[in-house]
Amino acid sequence: MPNDHSHDENNEKGRRAEAVASWYLRLNGFLAIENFIVHLDRYNKGTARTEADFIAVRFPYSREFIQGRGLMEDDPRLIKSDGRKITKPLFVLVEVKAGRCGMNGPWTNRQEKNMQRVIRRMGFAEPEKADEIAEALYNNAKWEGKNYIVQYICIGRYENPEIQKYHINLLQITFADIGKFLRKRHYDFPEKTPDGFIHDQWPEFGRHFGNWFWNNKNGDAAEAVQRYIDQGPEPGL
Repeated sequence: MPNDHSHDENNEKGRRAEAVASWYLRLNGFLAIENFIVHLDRYNKGTARTEADFIAVRFPYSREFIQGRGLMEDDPRLIKSDGRKITKPLFVLVEVKAGRCGMNGPWTNRQEKNMQRVIRRMGFAEPEKADEIAEALYNNAKWEGKNYIVQYICIGRYENPEIQKYHINLLQITFADIGKFLRKRHYDFPEKTPDGFIHDQWPEFGRHFGNWFWNNKNGDAAEAVQRYIDQGPEPGL
């Protein structure tokens, strides 16, 4: 049984993993709610059924321009589907793991109907379509309609081939993927780096993590993000 120290350390890793995932979503134009709680239909003791690390939406015309450099390109993993740019609002349900990617049981058990609850609460679809959309998400982690897309995303250290077998459209993103994205963003748009004029306008975590990543990316940007999650920043950074 893990001791209190290892339990606290794992919790810290989990918090850092979620903070990095949140920042990655933000840099790619998503509007997100963290720790979204799904409640039972009837309130009683222990009403929380489960929670999603994030629910978020990205609208198809999300753009950011930097004068003199042009359009900032978001991560193709998020903005493309089957090689084509997504032209509909994209709603995502995101699970973050400090280790291997995984889907929590409440999101794979049809009997509990948690997917229906979160779909109804997000409010992008007519109530009578909740079962249809939920069934597609239970089956393959994605649903696409005429006007919008719903996608389940796992973010973690490693991809999980086992869950991909049962959810063929599951999107798995590793921290190495995020590191590569951040390195490219910094290279293409130095205004976003700690030396640039935009950096100081970021919120506290963005400044803190941006500084850390900028000082640690040159060895291996893909590995740097994982090191941050595993070890945390050095004191004073």
